[in-house]
Amino acid sequence: VSRPSMKAFFVLALLVSTAAALPLTVEQASNGCSSLGLDLSVFQGDVSQSAYNCLHESGFSFAIFQAQESNGAFNSYCIDDFHRAKAAGIQYVDFYLFPDASKDPTSQAQSTVQNLKNAGVLGGNMLWVDIEAPNLWSSSCSANVNFIRAFISALESSYSGGKVGIYTSASQWNPITCSSTAFAGYQLWYPHYDGSQSMSDFASFGGWGHANIKQYRGTTSICGTSIDYDCY
Repeated sequence: VSRPSMKAFFVLALLVSTAAALPLTVEQASNGCSSLGLDLSVFQGDVSQSAYNCLHESGFSFAIFQAQESNGAFNSYCIDDFHRAKAAGIQYVDFYLFPDASKDPTSQAQSTVQNLKNAGVLGGNMLWVDIEAPNLWSSSCSANVNFIRAFISALESSYSGGKVGIYTSASQWNPITCSSTAFAGYQLWYPHYDGSQSMSDFASFGGWGHANIKQYRGTTSICGTSIDYDCY
């Protein structure tokens, strides 16, 4: 019976030691996800530059920050978040907006875009509309669909050259819009906290046959802050 050579043992040892040296904070992307990202909200407060440096070193290449709170208020932390993430080397930075369905959709969308423009942080990055929490919406699906349409229209008219996407899941979208397919042409970012960097779990809803970003892990402490994990 032939035995492995000393060279083979050396190569095996090198592979094992190299694997052990890889960061353990972020799994290697596979099964359809090639980029690792994060998102965070106003509740994380003032996240330091050192935290963003750590996140970049841990393998995160894109970030999505909350720009509008559920009460329609602007999250001013997102401006520093943008600049610190960029300074750390995180290449792609988007924003998400949580609409207040009790207020005028056009004025709140325009106000948030103007605040982002004034800060100089809009330039081809995407704006994601967060559609969730059925208890915060009207009991009328048609009213909700009209609200979402007006909100997105205001974003698009205020942010020339920018793109708009939607963050939601079937469990949130269906009761809010009665499973409307009116927005299936927009990119989709969906949550499913299965810990898997794969979109093979995605099940069609709302006319979407595929998704663009997956939020695969909820609030997790890392680098002195708390984030959600995303991938695409």
